[in-house]
Amino acid sequence: MTAFGSTAPNSGFRLAACCALIFAAGAIPVGGQAPDAPAGEAMATDLSYISQAVATLDEGGEAGATVATNCPECQSAPSVTTNWPDGQSDPSVTMDCFACRSGSAFVPCELDPTCDSGCGLAAEVYPADTVLGRFCAEIVAAICCPDPCYEPRWHPLADAAFFTEAARPVTQQRFRWDAGFGMTYPDRAEFFWARADGHGRGPSPIAPALGETNLDYHEVSMYTEAASGAFSAFVITPYRSNFGDSTHHSAGFSDIRVGTKTLVFDCELLQIAFVFRTDILSGKVREGLGTGHMSLEPSLVFGLNVSPRSYVQAQIAQWIPLGGNSTYEGGVLHYHFALNHTLCHFSCQVPLIATAELNGYTFQDGSYTDPASVPVTQSATGETYLSVAPGLRLFICDKIDFGVAGDIGLTSPSWTDATIRSEFRMRF
Repeated sequence: MTAFGSTAPNSGFRLAACCALIFAAGAIPVGGQAPDAPAGEAMATDLSYISQAVATLDEGGEAGATVATNCPECQSAPSVTTNWPDGQSDPSVTMDCFACRSGSAFVPCELDPTCDSGCGLAAEVYPADTVLGRFCAEIVAAICCPDPCYEPRWHPLADAAFFTEAARPVTQQRFRWDAGFGMTYPDRAEFFWARADGHGRGPSPIAPALGETNLDYHEVSMYTEAASGAFSAFVITPYRSNFGDSTHHSAGFSDIRVGTKTLVFDCELLQIAFVFRTDILSGKVREGLGTGHMSLEPSLVFGLNVSPRSYVQAQIAQWIPLGGNSTYEGGVLHYHFALNHTLCHFSCQVPLIATAELNGYTFQDGSYTDPASVPVTQSATGETYLSVAPGLRLFICDKIDFGVAGDIGLTSPSWTDATIRSEFRMRF
């Protein structure tokens, strides 16, 4: 049988060798040439030259043997020179075919003459002298030469943040409790409340107050996501309670949010997803349980594998209100950055992960109510809120996790002086 079909004890070694051959193909100086191949013959569109080399070893080929392979569009057929000393698991491979780039044939980037830095093929494929340069080179390599042995999967470290979305879709259910304290301008750009100065659809202040100056709120929400491959759809059902100094207490279901997530790029180093969320008018606006309008929110979500113990999550989103108060509603650009780090493992499948997040909201338009100003309606344009949020999350294998984070305002004003967020999630 071939190396892939063999059931012998060393079949796992040969399968690993196949992957190793793909990556090591350009790491060693070029070997000898093989006999010419007929011109005009169709070019190979698979990894047959790799499987031929492995099959030769399976049939008892000697270490250092040269195996002719199939690359007819090169004027000379490429060769794979194997060097497998006894007891050594890493193969040393050279390939002489540099011209097989067109079509869908697999060609290691190290063997592409367009990648030559001028220092010879033994030099870096994408030479760089800076951290940013090396990072960009890795991104280019991940796009142009994806790892054929990469198996996409959900990982706790890539989905530990509390205020930043994760890139990979996953079937899950999440229960979240937010406790926000000290919100000063809840109707800013109608992002949280509708206009609330007594002349809009939002909560009316209790006389003689002209607007809300200090709002505490609690919001419990259920998030349900159903995923299939690189796509998922989700719905969020929130229940909110408001406790204001200048408005009446209220409680009830808030605006329902629905959306989709699509993973558009996925490799071991980087994931990129597109998320599109729609807020549906369903909460009682006069009681501060909704914004009084629909809104759309497209966003890009990124995941970056920094090390085996650290991961970066990032998100940039544009909130777009539709049908709100023409004076108060305004677009909001918000962005989030999270660094996740594994602190310890209580067991093999029970990691404790710490998170550190930076959250920002930039108001592009609209107004807000400031009772201390004359007039009370002030422009919201150009204001930016910043906050930091440390957190801890405990995972139990890939099924359950729970954690808590605290968001602390850095600017004055900010959304809240502090927000405590607790989560419990189950994946299916």
